[in-house]
Amino acid sequence: LFGIGAVLQERDDYTTIREFVPGGPAQLSGKLAVGDRITGVGQGKDGAIKEVVGTRLDEVVQMIRGKKGSVVRLDILPADAGADGTHRVISLVRDKISLDKQAARKTVLSVKAGDATRKIGIITLPVFYE
Repeated sequence: LFGIGAVLQERDDYTTIREFVPGGPAQLSGKLAVGDRITGVGQGKDGAIKEVVGTRLDEVVQMIRGKKGSVVRLDILPADAGADGTHRVISLVRDKISLDKQAARKTVLSVKAGDATRKIGIITLPVFYE
């Protein structure tokens, strides 16, 4: 999977950053924040930016994903800006996104209860989808 390493959600016709995948390009850039709204997506260093306000989330995600090492430009409306706030365009280089840290994990523990030993299973869900 090659992209920017951001978990996105649709909110009020905007594609909004919900969280970052640890170690992904979006987090490492330091240029984005949770709650920022993506209003446009451009391919490459100088491709036209297509407005994505009102576009379905899966379509925006497809525009953001691409070949490893390729550039995607995002027109961002900061989380703390109103609808008429100042936009900024940022460039990110797509990279492999490892979802290992988001995967469900299991653990089995042996616990003594009196003379008996019982096994207890624990399931850890680091990310829970809405």
